[in-house]
Amino acid sequence: MFRKQPTVSIGFRGASYSADRVQLRCPTDEQEAHFRQHGWVKVEDFWSENELRALRAALETLQQNGKLTNVATEGDGKTHTKIAHNLQLCPLAPEHPLFRSLPFHPKVASAIHQLLCRSDPEQSACCYLSQVFWKPARHGLGTAWHQDNAYFQVEDATQGTAMWTAIHDANIKNGTMQVVDTLPEILPHERELTSDHHITCKACIDEQKAVPVELKAGGVIFFDYNVPHCTTANTTENPRAGVAYHFLNQAHFRDRVFPLPDDADWKTPVVVGPLCTNGRAEYGQKVDFWEGITGAEI
Repeated sequence: MFRKQPTVSIGFRGASYSADRVQLRCPTDEQEAHFRQHGWVKVEDFWSENELRALRAALETLQQNGKLTNVATEGDGKTHTKIAHNLQLCPLAPEHPLFRSLPFHPKVASAIHQLLCRSDPEQSACCYLSQVFWKPARHGLGTAWHQDNAYFQVEDATQGTAMWTAIHDANIKNGTMQVVDTLPEILPHERELTSDHHITCKACIDEQKAVPVELKAGGVIFFDYNVPHCTTANTTENPRAGVAYHFLNQAHFRDRVFPLPDDADWKTPVVVGPLCTNGRAEYGQKVDFWEGITGAEI
């Protein structure tokens, strides 16, 4: 799905990457145009089989070690369900070296620079948040309609994008992501009482305009901060997980206004552009753990 491109450098401080090696220009021109027009785009086969296998193994390790917690409630927004319906971990990056290094992957950084910085070598972008949603088999609960900017409150929502990776095949039967084209404003949100902290704009959504985005495992969806989106119930015999990273053009950065656990290790590393130090500024060392885990040449 990737077109042959010449070798280029895209402004990672201290490094340049060959387009032949990292398959630059992903999204394609057509996909980028869809993103500009609608606020979202899906990209199939973003991750290779080796990369997906590593992501899945790391996530399953976190799940088995009890790092993911049930955020579903009994409809009162406070009392957690006895059976886990909606497992979440946020922020994700501090919990495993692979997830810390993921936003620095040249393929990710290139896509983010293309979408948020329009490939301007003078612009930088950071990873603003990372999280995982694990929907258990048979009784997985969806995440209600919302816009990310209802949490983030960034002045220009087009300067931020989420990147949602399907860890397992995501389809209508197991509650894949649904989206509505981006809006110029943040819709009214209220507390979602099936969750201990989520908010929702479901009362304002015309679901006839919703687009279910089905993806094979390893595909991703990019969507800007004002795109309304949700997932629905997973009643199949297999779990479904999605890993979401949020990125922001550094020129539009604002400090956090959304809640996180008191002990959360929230960092916003610059992952592409002239301000990127490959993690040295944020973590005190270069973040380069990805290749060692996946065995994949990047």
